[in-house]
Amino acid sequence: MRAAIHQPDLLPWPGFWFKMLNCDTFVLAVHDQLQKHWVQRRVKMRDTWVTMPLESGAHLVPINETMVKPGWQDHLESSIRGRYVGARHWKSRSGDVLEMIHAVDSHNLADINHQLILSMRDYLGITTEVVVTEPPTEKAADRVLEQLQMVGATSYLSGTGAKDYLGDEARAKFDQLGIGLEFSDHEKTTGDSIVTVLMDYDDPMEIVSRAATAH
Repeated sequence: MRAAIHQPDLLPWPGFWFKMLNCDTFVLAVHDQLQKHWVQRRVKMRDTWVTMPLESGAHLVPINETMVKPGWQDHLESSIRGRYVGARHWKSRSGDVLEMIHAVDSHNLADINHQLILSMRDYLGITTEVVVTEPPTEKAADRVLEQLQMVGATSYLSGTGAKDYLGDEARAKFDQLGIGLEFSDHEKTTGDSIVTVLMDYDDPMEIVSRAATAH
C-alpha cells in the first residue's frame, strides 16, 4: 500500500494533488508545527500570496491548534474574485469553489484546510483515502516512518524536497522496515493554487496528473 504524507496546506498547488492521485492513502500531518509564513496559511494565486489572518499567539504551535480570525471565508472569497473574475472558467467553476469555502464552519486552520482538501479532492474526482493519524512522537525521517507504520504502508511517495533529510541512514531504516521509498515526478506547470488551474485550464486533471517522465 503506497502512502504519502503532507501537511494540510491551503488550497494547494497541483503537485500536492499529484501525490494524492498517485497513492492509496494520503496522510495529513496536522500535528506538525505551523510554519507561520508558509503554505499552511497562505497560497499563491496569480503569482501573489493570499494569506489567512491568524489569531494572535499563533507562533510555535501545531497546525491543529492554530486559529484563524473570523471572517476568513469572506477574505478568501474577495481574494479569489479579485484575481479570477475574468478567467476563462470563472462563470462555470467559481460558484463551486466559493461554495466549498463557505461550507466550512470552523476557525481552526487544520480543520479549514482539511475540509477544503476533501471538497477539492471530490471535485477533482480523486478517490484516494485521506486520513489523520494519532500524534507522532518522533522527528524528521523517523516521524515519517512512524506515521507510515500507523497506516500500514508498504511504500512511501515523497516530495522531492525530502531528499535533503532522507539520506543513506534514513533510507536504511526504510529498507529495514520493508517500506519502499519513491519520489514524486510531477511536472511543475505552475506553483499557484489549484484554484488557478481550475480557472485557467479546460482539463484541470491533465495538469494535476502530468508526470515529468512523460515528456
